[in-house]
Amino acid sequence: MTELHDSGPVVRTMPDLLAHALAMESEACERYGQLADQMEICNNALVARLFRRLESIERAHVQEIEGICKNFTLPRLAPWEYAWQDRESPETIDIGSVSYQMSPRDAVSLAIDHERRAADFYLGVADSTDDAAVQRLARQFADEELEHVEWLRNWLSEQGSSAGQGVDDPDPPNSLE
Repeated sequence: MTELHDSGPVVRTMPDLLAHALAMESEACERYGQLADQMEICNNALVARLFRRLESIERAHVQEIEGICKNFTLPRLAPWEYAWQDRESPETIDIGSVSYQMSPRDAVSLAIDHERRAADFYLGVADSTDDAAVQRLARQFADEELEHVEWLRNWLSEQGSSAGQGVDDPDPPNSLE
């Protein structure tokens, strides 16, 4: 079970790590999908493709974790029982920080920030447990998040100067709902 300490919940066991990882990756997958949908609706195609690719990457990570979870009974955690610093998991982009006119560079910057937060979360888990298997898997998950950061940097450099240009909308919508 996730332990509570003065600084909040701490993840120490394999079932706790897997429960947190599954929640974090599932939420990130869902959010990237929502953001891709929003960008597609608003004709920001390049950013939509970026978010769609990230959704696909996160879906693969969810499937990887689900495979590992088959060997464990995971705790059922209420939303407030997760060891996140904020209301949402470290990898979940706040939908309020996204604009339908954002440039690919802005989208990548935002994604890199959240992929790094996820890596930091996993490294924090590795540093806070004495369980060698939890340490190894948490470090593996952190490495995968850092691979996402590297992919994002490479994607941005491939886009060149066009990555800094957002979508111009001479007739912005009144609502995106």
